[in-house]
Amino acid sequence: MVKQYVLAFVCIPRCLGFVWPDCSEADVKQDGPFGDMHQFNATADDGTLIFVYHPPLPDKGPFPVMIYSHGATGEYPMYLSAFQRYVSHGFVVIGPHIKGPKADTNPFTTDPHGNFTIKGVHYAVKAAADVSSPLYNMLDLHNLVLAGHSMGASSTIMAATKLPAGTAKVAVAQHPGICGPFGPPPCIGHGALCDTWMPADFEDASSKMPIVLTTATNDGAFWPAPHTAEHELGCFQKSTTTQEGHTAFAQFSASACADDGTGGRYDRKWSTGGHDCPMRKVSPETEWVLVASKLYAQFGGSSTSQCYAMLWGAGGTSLQKDPAVEKSVINSGSNSTTLVV
Repeated sequence: MVKQYVLAFVCIPRCLGFVWPDCSEADVKQDGPFGDMHQFNATADDGTLIFVYHPPLPDKGPFPVMIYSHGATGEYPMYLSAFQRYVSHGFVVIGPHIKGPKADTNPFTTDPHGNFTIKGVHYAVKAAADVSSPLYNMLDLHNLVLAGHSMGASSTIMAATKLPAGTAKVAVAQHPGICGPFGPPPCIGHGALCDTWMPADFEDASSKMPIVLTTATNDGAFWPAPHTAEHELGCFQKSTTTQEGHTAFAQFSASACADDGTGGRYDRKWSTGGHDCPMRKVSPETEWVLVASKLYAQFGGSSTSQCYAMLWGAGGTSLQKDPAVEKSVINSGSNSTTLVV
């Protein structure tokens, strides 16, 4: 059962008069003005570890919150380059675990159902009100972002369907599993046997908040490349039949999502190409996550902001014009545009 939380916002004196820099004032391709990333570990209600990445505290908070859900067999060190960018632009990134940092790297430890994403939301609510937490009074829970990769992207979509409307302002699903019922992974009825999301889930979630879905031409995680991307586009199109609200699809080129050789450490190596493009040291996907997050968690979705023009517009500053984008579909209210390079 999803807990019903009242998301309280306390504006402490240091936030008075503060104005977030628009996407024209803070380069989203570079680190932002909020300093280096710091980390501490915390504990969720079920005893599992929560990783917290944040700007220097206390500083110019309260900061909007991003709940980021990792992929299957994944770990948060895989995404640190992207996290540094998000944190430096004024976000606190919370990384929940299914069982724990080591156990989550086991291929049998999965949760595409949204539960560990929701666990991160519950932690944020408690930490913001806990006088013993470093996050006390430092989180703007009215401006919460859901994001995730692979299994974590499926979890993000499902969490968006389960959480009460208004809990999150925007969701970004990077390379989610292919939608059901056939997948892969399959969806054999709703419940424990459904390991992916259905078009109806995406449509339900997008009725509550804008959603961005990203993939890459050389993503071969579920079908041989480029068919994973084709299927994900098909899932997106089946999930946005009414074209109400704001939804976006972006497919990045194989060259932009080539393995850059930076994935790994002394005891483990990982790919940064194709399906794992979000793990690149410099990933073209990072700007899409950041611009969407800034637009809705720092600018309230304002159509007059440069962040809005970059995400939903078709002008010279549009993210669609990035050479890394091979295909994009933008549904903005009654408007729909498709760009194929």
